[in-house]
Amino acid sequence: MTTDVNILIRGQSNALLFVANGGARDLEKQLEASLPGVNVNIIQHYGDKNSTIYSGTAFLKWDTDGQQQGLLNYVKAEPAYIKDNPTVTLWMHNEYDGNTGGVTTANWVSEVKTDAALVRSALGQDASTTPYVFTYVPYAYAQGNSPANIQAGMRQLSSDSSFNASFHSTAMSGLRMDGDGYANSSHMGQQDAMLVADRLADSMKGIVSGLAKGSDSTPSPTPPTPTPAPGGGTTKTIGTGADSIVLKISEDAYNGHAQYTISVDGKQVGTTLTASASHAAGQYDVITVKGDWAPGAHKVTVNFINDAWGGSAATDRNLHVDGITYNGKALATGEADLLRNGPVDFAFTDGSATPAPSPAPGTGTAVVKTIGTGADSLVLKLSQDAWQGNAQYSVFVDGKQIGGTLTAGALHGSGTEDTLTIKGDWSTGDHKLTVRFLNDAAGAGGDRNLYVEDGSFNGSTLGKHSSIFKINGPDDFRFTKTADGLGATFSGTANKDVFAVQHGDGDMVIANFTKGTDKLQFEGFNKATMHIVAASEGGVSGSLVIFDAEAENVFLPHVTNLTAADMLFV
Repeated sequence: MTTDVNILIRGQSNALLFVANGGARDLEKQLEASLPGVNVNIIQHYGDKNSTIYSGTAFLKWDTDGQQQGLLNYVKAEPAYIKDNPTVTLWMHNEYDGNTGGVTTANWVSEVKTDAALVRSALGQDASTTPYVFTYVPYAYAQGNSPANIQAGMRQLSSDSSFNASFHSTAMSGLRMDGDGYANSSHMGQQDAMLVADRLADSMKGIVSGLAKGSDSTPSPTPPTPTPAPGGGTTKTIGTGADSIVLKISEDAYNGHAQYTISVDGKQVGTTLTASASHAAGQYDVITVKGDWAPGAHKVTVNFINDAWGGSAATDRNLHVDGITYNGKALATGEADLLRNGPVDFAFTDGSATPAPSPAPGTGTAVVKTIGTGADSLVLKLSQDAWQGNAQYSVFVDGKQIGGTLTAGALHGSGTEDTLTIKGDWSTGDHKLTVRFLNDAAGAGGDRNLYVEDGSFNGSTLGKHSSIFKINGPDDFRFTKTADGLGATFSGTANKDVFAVQHGDGDMVIANFTKGTDKLQFEGFNKATMHIVAASEGGVSGSLVIFDAEAENVFLPHVTNLTAADMLFV
């Protein structure tokens, strides 16, 4: 039985940043964790003439400008035991071509087919064991119909069973694209890379599992996904009256949008509704149901009416209720995933008098709190948008709750933050911290939200260390404890790794760094102020890279005699 599967990452600048910001490494870890016994090998390289990723290039000119031959050279140079493995090509480039006028679907498809035949030949395999997964990068610049024509090409190849491909059209939807230092720029940042890794891990699990089992079946074609409404969602009001039920609704679209009805106490309000916001992209429609409901217990019912299934997770139409408030107060249970046709009920109570907000409205006083016991420490910096009460949340480590319901204090943007220290004794290896927002609320007067501003483990900044919670629900943060007891921001693999260190990341520990093979990529730092010194942290000796006047550094356990050749500055 095959247990090794390769993922060949190819593309331009955002593929490079997906790798450099830890997305590829996180994708590998997630797939291996969800598929016991499967070993995922990431094939990626950039920075010289023989690479899989070439920043600032046009794919349509790779055959004449030399990048295609460089890619083939790199693939052919891989050892036989790697080239023999089934190989998924993760296609992450469209930026330069989308910014080139006159690109046609036929031209793009022809070039991809020619390129794919050469890559498959270099691997010594055919289409059955070398599927493609297309993504689309939300590049800030575009010319005419070129972006739409490229996406049409991705869908066309995905529907061609002989080519063997699928199109994850929402893998990069809704990204912050703040890699250039401001939102909606041309490049993804670290938070984007981790979000893309999470989405791809979910969608690629079936493909990788099938290859590991020796399946020669092609992934189910992904039909065209309807274009979402501007802004990712719709706002609609149905019914009349002084009371308001506000629902946040999203969908997994497949061969059309999800449709549903809303009823209160068994009576339908409005007509059939159609979802438009992408659940995978973190978007939602806002549906306000107006009425005059008497004091006492009531129920609102969401009925999903057009479920569809095409044989895979990528071809499954679903409806999601992401949060509900009644007269501004979140329902105790206001979330549900509707994976098949049928109704789901949510209970709410109308009081004869408006109850006092609970907890009390936020005063902006920062909270400093420690929960749990043990020698290890997770430290979170948090803040909130308080509206009709403070934001509340809970935390879990490896699925086990610690500390009960917690309440935020510091107001977002005020210059202060809550400090939550989570103590424990965690074993060597990878772990998962989950923060769950509990009491989302919104109305005409405001919106209650929660922010994780920063996170660290045993003094080392987490790889993903921030998140914004606009609706109730969880988000995960991964942390690693080394055999030496250190917290590792990143941990090297057997491949050639590039560790991206961005100005503002805080103190980082990079475990299993291989001098002469791996690279440190510093982004936003002044090389002239760098110093490398021998140091010890937690009783472990190694090298410390520090910058004058910077409250951040990088510690490399067990690494000595680090040289300039081990570092890149961008």
